[in-house]
Amino acid sequence: MKVLLLTTGSRGDVQPFLALARGLTEAGHEATVAAPRRFAALSAEVGAEFVGLDDSLFVLQDELVGAGTWAAITAASRARPYLQRWLDDLASLAGTRADVVVFTQKTLGGASIAEKLGVPAIPAQLIPTVPATSAFASPLAPARTPRALARLTWSLADAVERPWRGMVARWRAERLGLASRAPRFASLVAAGGILSAWSPHLLPAPSDWPASAAPLGFWTVPAAPDWHGSPALEAFLDDGPPPVLVGFGSMTHRDPAALAAEVVAGLRRAGRRGLIVSGWAGLGATSAAEDVHVVDAVPFASVLPRVAAIVHHGGVGTVAAAMRAGVPQVVHPFFGDQPFWARRLHELGVAPPTLSSLTADGLAASLAQVDALVPAARRIRAALAGEDGVAAARARIEAAVGGHG
Repeated sequence: MKVLLLTTGSRGDVQPFLALARGLTEAGHEATVAAPRRFAALSAEVGAEFVGLDDSLFVLQDELVGAGTWAAITAASRARPYLQRWLDDLASLAGTRADVVVFTQKTLGGASIAEKLGVPAIPAQLIPTVPATSAFASPLAPARTPRALARLTWSLADAVERPWRGMVARWRAERLGLASRAPRFASLVAAGGILSAWSPHLLPAPSDWPASAAPLGFWTVPAAPDWHGSPALEAFLDDGPPPVLVGFGSMTHRDPAALAAEVVAGLRRAGRRGLIVSGWAGLGATSAAEDVHVVDAVPFASVLPRVAAIVHHGGVGTVAAAMRAGVPQVVHPFFGDQPFWARRLHELGVAPPTLSSLTADGLAASLAQVDALVPAARRIRAALAGEDGVAAARARIEAAVGGHG
């Protein structure tokens, strides 16, 4: 079968789909990921077929770093031309040969492409946004939302679509020749379920969810058995006790040098060596030293088993990698669903309380707690060893295509 996978966002939004594409290909199917074109190199590393789409929205995201609340509130109007370019690129996929389309809510037009092709449309989610539940508040809700209001907060996910429905309606009519009214994401989920790409060992399905929405397991790329870092990195990893890995993925920071200084000071106060992954946060602003090694990027699946703990932003992709490696986690969330995962990891006993602001003293205090969390982290690693989220998703996709045929 030919599978078209549509996603957009940061690396954490794209890499799981590359893992799914690889798993589908290894099972004998043809899978293509269509995503922002800046992830072409990552796709090549994973070995997945890739179509690059417009990624100019990242320009606006970079401009908003540190710009304040009002700038973020008023950004919707500025985003329109960027999202129009995204939709126009998405329309080019209407000539693609596919038997099924798997897509996230943020793609906006994913279901429309499936409709144009006349093939099944399968929603997917990397964090829980649908269906609504009374068991806990949406990961997008404020941290201190009262339990009585939990179900109401799930309407926040619908806000992803609401500002752009008029734009999508015109795009459907003008570019795809479809009726202007697009099916809502939540309606598609209610009708046919959704591929939920996280582990039930991280967050089990609440009792009021249907089985068709239950988490299938993480979509991760296996560690390369023959991977080796640069000679300098290998020497650093071998030349002392396991370091603490620090990296904030695709997050950006208004003052990278100040953030890097706090990180290094916190590591030293805790008596820890540090492996710093500079990433988009620009942590490379710090200088390497005998106790600190700086790299642009590393494959977490290969490196995390060799560290003592990881300090990160709380993106679910990094959470998954750390859980699979069995290492404690210190989480300094930036925004969105990250505080939700930070609280959840603390509940599971694999992370200290959320590090809401990153200071040298706060980081050192958190690192003083991680050794006691190792047994819980290793128990979860053992539980995840028998889980294969990619295979579970593949089975669901195969069933959908078989039923459609």
